[in-house]
Amino acid sequence: MKFQTKPLEKSKIEIIIELNNEDLLPFKNKALEELGSKLILPGYRQGKAPLSLVANHVSIIEVYEKTAVFALEKFYPQIIENNKIEAIGQPMINITKLIPESLAEFKVEVAILPHLELPDYKKIAKNKQRNKKEVSIEEKEIEEALSWLQKTRQTINPETKEKIIPPLDDKFAQSLGKFKNLEELKQNIRNSLKIEKQAKEKEQWRLGVIEEIISQMKGEIPDLLIQAEQEKMLDELKIQLSEMQLKFEDYLKQIKKTEEELRIELQPLVLKRVKMALILKEIGQLEKIEVKNEEIEAKIQDILSHLPDPNLKNKINLEELKIFASGLIRNEKVFELLESQ
Repeated sequence: MKFQTKPLEKSKIEIIIELNNEDLLPFKNKALEELGSKLILPGYRQGKAPLSLVANHVSIIEVYEKTAVFALEKFYPQIIENNKIEAIGQPMINITKLIPESLAEFKVEVAILPHLELPDYKKIAKNKQRNKKEVSIEEKEIEEALSWLQKTRQTINPETKEKIIPPLDDKFAQSLGKFKNLEELKQNIRNSLKIEKQAKEKEQWRLGVIEEIISQMKGEIPDLLIQAEQEKMLDELKIQLSEMQLKFEDYLKQIKKTEEELRIELQPLVLKRVKMALILKEIGQLEKIEVKNEEIEAKIQDILSHLPDPNLKNKINLEELKIFASGLIRNEKVFELLESQ
């Protein structure tokens, strides 16, 4: 078996594979078995004729085409794995040469994960850290939260039908939980608001860093990845609509768009999501970030524990969930690395 590779545009690769008769011969009987399964020969039930007899009733070209395809099914994955070719999607395969009992040649074209030229992402993260806002909580925000809590505890006077809003005092605080007094309730609200703001600030900071890296990166994005992400986004939208008891077709009518118009509208976001995923993966590889099996298992258990319906566990592909969980952990570690700059 011989092969050679050639890079193509848009993150694709061409692989020319040549298989000699020694490579092909082990798959000849399998080819005859498949071709013979459709034959009805005198004295034999369909598919039960001896292979030597089948060979006399099918063309030699048919036999070797099948033989070559079966052989390629073995050798192509080996080439991909042994040479660490990050192929994505299904390859386009053409038989370019076929000489029975001699050789078969294939031209395989497949998309690969692109090689990205990233800017100095650590420097970008460091510069963004300087502009990070300090989170603070104003008294007005605490007052608004308290006011909302008061309204949730209001009652109606049955003589006058007037709303009765409880006063803000220690008794009110104690009625909401394990708070000794109003001041302790205020401190709890202050802490909760701060945690919420810090989470939003962190999310905004991370998004800002990635967007800056995207604006400076170089590299072609395979159409296959863009198409796959677009389908994924549409599937996510349909699931959300289904949970709201709204059909996708009715949603399109509400927004006054066709599906094609929606796809075009989503294109910028689709491309952004693909680039973000590739950047995080690339940084993870460059920084040799490791994800341990016990971390993946813990993340899987956490994901499963938050499913709204326990019966959904039986419908989940655990291998795909493992890949998803591993990606989440790696991405978090990448962001933590950037935040440490």
